[in-house]
Amino acid sequence: MKISFYLYLTVALLGAALVGCTQPKPSDTTQVYTSPYDTREYRTLTLENGLQVMLVSDPETEKSAAALAVHVGSMQNPDEQLGLAHFLEHMLFLGTEKYPDPDEYSEFMSRHNGMHNAYTADDHTNYMFEINNSALPEALDRFADFFKAPLFTPEYVEKEVNAVNSEWSMQRANDGFVLFALNNTTLNPAHPISRFRIGNSESLGDKENSKLLDTMVDFYQRYYSANLMTAAVTGNRSLDELEQLARDAFADIPNFNATVEPITAPPATANELQQVIFYKPQIETRELLLDFTLPDLSGSFRSKPATIVAYLIASEMPGTPVALLREAGLIESVNAWGETNNYGNAGRLRVHISLTEQGYAQKDVILGLMFRYFQQLREQGVNEDYVEEVRTVLNNDFQFLRRAGAFQYVSSLAASMLTVPAEHAVDANYRLDSFDKEKTQGVLDKLTPSNVRIFVIAPDVETNQSMHFFDAEYSVKPLADSTIAEWKQLASAVPIKLPAVNRLLPEDLSLVAGEVRETPRELINEAGVSLLYQRSERFQEPRAVVSVNYYKQLSELTWEERTAARMLLNAFNLSQRGLAREAGIAGVQYSLNLGTGLELRMSGFNDKQPLLANLVMERFMAFEPTAEQLEQSRDRFRRDIENMQRERPLRRLFPTFSALTRPEYKSYEARLAGLQAITAEQVLASRDVLLSDVLVRAFVYGNYTETGAKTLTQTLAGYAQVNAARRFREHEPVRNINTFPVGFQSDTALSDSAVLDAYILDDTGMALELAAEMLRDLMHTRFFNQLRTEEQLGYAVGVTTLGLQDKPGLGFYIQSPVRGPGALVERFDTFKADFAEFLATLSDERFAEVQAAVRTSLMQPAQNLNEEAARMRAEWLKEQPQFDRREQKLALVDAMQKEDLQALYTRMLADDAVRVRVEFRGSDFREEAFADAAGWTLLSQ
Repeated sequence: MKISFYLYLTVALLGAALVGCTQPKPSDTTQVYTSPYDTREYRTLTLENGLQVMLVSDPETEKSAAALAVHVGSMQNPDEQLGLAHFLEHMLFLGTEKYPDPDEYSEFMSRHNGMHNAYTADDHTNYMFEINNSALPEALDRFADFFKAPLFTPEYVEKEVNAVNSEWSMQRANDGFVLFALNNTTLNPAHPISRFRIGNSESLGDKENSKLLDTMVDFYQRYYSANLMTAAVTGNRSLDELEQLARDAFADIPNFNATVEPITAPPATANELQQVIFYKPQIETRELLLDFTLPDLSGSFRSKPATIVAYLIASEMPGTPVALLREAGLIESVNAWGETNNYGNAGRLRVHISLTEQGYAQKDVILGLMFRYFQQLREQGVNEDYVEEVRTVLNNDFQFLRRAGAFQYVSSLAASMLTVPAEHAVDANYRLDSFDKEKTQGVLDKLTPSNVRIFVIAPDVETNQSMHFFDAEYSVKPLADSTIAEWKQLASAVPIKLPAVNRLLPEDLSLVAGEVRETPRELINEAGVSLLYQRSERFQEPRAVVSVNYYKQLSELTWEERTAARMLLNAFNLSQRGLAREAGIAGVQYSLNLGTGLELRMSGFNDKQPLLANLVMERFMAFEPTAEQLEQSRDRFRRDIENMQRERPLRRLFPTFSALTRPEYKSYEARLAGLQAITAEQVLASRDVLLSDVLVRAFVYGNYTETGAKTLTQTLAGYAQVNAARRFREHEPVRNINTFPVGFQSDTALSDSAVLDAYILDDTGMALELAAEMLRDLMHTRFFNQLRTEEQLGYAVGVTTLGLQDKPGLGFYIQSPVRGPGALVERFDTFKADFAEFLATLSDERFAEVQAAVRTSLMQPAQNLNEEAARMRAEWLKEQPQFDRREQKLALVDAMQKEDLQALYTRMLADDAVRVRVEFRGSDFREEAFADAAGWTLLSQ
């Protein structure tokens, strides 16, 4: 199990607060420890075959879900078939004895508004699904059969090898993916973590001493045993009903009393430690990673020694290394996190430092400062005040623990039960029952040069090796003791302090009194200032969501003014990372960015939100970037523009679509040239541009009194020059409809091709939006099964809804390692024609299933305060808010006829439809043509 303080902080940002120790409440007689405000019922049981099950009864949910985790993963791959565990994950979905059709499972999910997925980790594999409540029994029957009687049909072996290969191909040049593999491949070769894990067409296949299918079946029969499995099931049924369903589904999964061989080799020996690994990234970035191998801490979830140490390392309180380095302009961010059992038999503490260009030039000073700080921590030890602060953060978050969606929740529960007692599957990440001084000091004692692996990531590093299976160059050099001494000497004059107390931790966690109404109310609407306010009836907790918008349409600004404003905000937000981290640890997220004009957003504990809002705006008003900060901001935008050209093509499709539909399209070269021409005067002037001649529109949702919400709004309005005559417009302008169809065709340096083919209806209305969603639901599974499963044209394949303003649309997309863009567009066209025939003969039963799926989605209640607020905020952003929109949509769904879908499909895909097409041609397909673009407006990159 990987426990990271960075994860805790992320959770805390989303969470609520309670100062002091929170006692989790036991749920049912099996003592599952859950948040005091969690109204769901829990039960754990161990079936006769040894399989552990967690049941969660949630009467309010419209969706049920289940997950099953197997305690075997990539580290158990045989040497002769690297990637086998991942390949098995793919093959398992392709038919069982009871349900032999390989498409039956995905089609069943699609018919009942469901989704399914799986992942293979180093130490486990996890399968999960979510579906309409009514279909849970049938879904569980199908799901469980994968673990009893999968077919493993030989004819699908080659196809799924191709699917795995496509997945690998899509990631082979992705820096995050490559760095993960580079860390592994440079570890102890005797440890299984060091091997290739994802698999591809080279590593998977028939070999002299290993037939792929036979080896995979042996692997399944050896490890896919009930005693190595855990499962979680949630739904709106009672615990007794869920238990019966779980017993019916899982009780006869075979138990072979399987064992997983313990890993005895250390992940890193002296040969792999005290090293510097240099990596040349695909995108322009400069980073340092410091990895320290730790003992196996998987049993320490009650004391979290690595979490406490990571908290101190990443602190940005005044005088700490991170704060000093930021003030000097040397870093963009520092994160630290501990992983309790990253390698199967050992843990890891990682420090990630994102550098500025100046910081990269002074990386020796940065490393010296960090090692001095580690030494100071070792010598002084950890003060219990810091432990109490971490405990408070975790307790605060757990007290009002936010619900995750059913799909995510069952997946996390099943995985958690593999490594912690079932009764602590919910609260293990939040417990800090005691301070284990010895283990915490033991972690600090590992933060030494003799136990470090340093990764230096930059475009200009010297490399002498290429990675097998990846588009990557690297080199490895020993780290001399004399070098470390030089680093420390370089940083010796810099005074370092341990962190101060967090001033933003909430103190008042009471719930405000007053009436809770069903719909938001406008408390202020005068002199260009408005406030929409509501308290939550469903989520009674001391948190709130706030948006304050200094509104003006960005289209009123020139491209240069918008860019200057973004540079100012970028420089400002980077200068305030310390405040953002302090607030985040205390459970409040904030952002100050461009949306519909300048917008300040906050979510989390409401207690210190007014203080935080004023701090942010006061500092923004006073902020004047130095020449160095300005150039660093310019450089970040330059890298963003240039790095987008190096991204894998799938990630470029939708940003390119957005750019093509704007009124003002700027090419890659024009954006770079324009960026360089922005002056310091323009950047400084942009603050007045953003805060003058505006409306002030505030949205306050949650634990505020009316008076408190008004005071906050009026205070923040004081930072702007308001124009009461300005009118609010919901949408920014888009490209003139007469200039469509619009296309983009470009070669990419990466091997794969990618296409997005979009059709947009030149009409608006809720009924049309719903019909487009229903068409997408009907099309996606057929499109995926045909192009991905059957034809193996790519791994990332799908149909999505998109549009212009309120005009609905559909987009077909793919990234492919086997076809060029012209051939892919032709295949899309064939599918569309075939789907028209399918739609013409659509049965009443199938239409009713899609209708029910949309209705279920609309009926699903919000899972947490943020989600509930987001639904109301979406209406706040409309010119004519309709807070009964869901009810209107439900009525429209009920009135929908299949003829409405047929008519929309005909209109949307007509020859004169609004079209946008994005094509990237991979390096493997230079000889293949782009799609015919006669009559199209083609824009260059």
